[in-house]
Formats: sequence, structure tokens, C-alpha cells
Amino acid sequence: MIKPQSTNRVAKMNAIIQQVVAEAIREFVENEPGLVTISKVETSGDLKWAKVWVSIVGGDDDSILRILNDNIYDIQGALNSTLDKKMFPRIQFYLDTGPRHAQHVDELIKKIHEEDEK
Repeated sequence: MIKPQSTNRVAKMNAIIQQVVAEAIREFVENEPGLVTISKVETSGDLKWAKVWVSIVGGDDDSILRILNDNIYDIQGALNSTLDKKMFPRIQFYLDTGPRHAQHVDELIKKIHEEDEK
């Protein structure tokens, strides 16, 4: 069992949740196209809620988020069984579009460089 310590408890809880949820979602998304990662976790100060930000590259956002939300009880259960606490943060999934935006900007920059070379 993993037990977060009181110092900087939210940051430690975020790291634990990110690790456990990343392992737990693997079985649900392994047959889906693209790369799915947990980019960050934001746990509330009272440790009741945790926003889990999911980054999806090369896959269908809606399909993958639906799979995660359909299996949220199993994923939550994996988290609950890992933490040695009386109160477990309830997780919610959110789409992190940052990596996709960065990829789009990179493609635009490459296109500009190609046009300059012509």
C-alpha cells in the first residue's frame, strides 16, 4: 500500500494518482489507435476530487474518453486499493489538448520553412 505523507500532500497525491491511473488505464486503451498518457493530475486541497488530464495523440478523443469513463469504476477501484487512506479522491477525466496544439504549431512552422526554401 502506498501512503502519502502529510508534507506537500497534494503534490504527492498527484504523483501517486498519475502513476496508478496510468497503469490502470493501459488495459482499457491498449487496442485503441494512438498514444494515451496521463499528462497531469490536479487534486483538490481536501483530497476529495482529482482531475486527471489525459493526452491523446493519434487517436479518437471521444472514443478514448468514453472508454475511460465507461471503466472509471474499475480505474477508481485500482486507485482505492493502492492508497492507504480513509478518504480516496474521486477521479474525473479531462482532455489535455496541449500536446496536440504543440504538434499543430510544429507542423505550421515546418510548412513555413518549406515555403521559405522554395
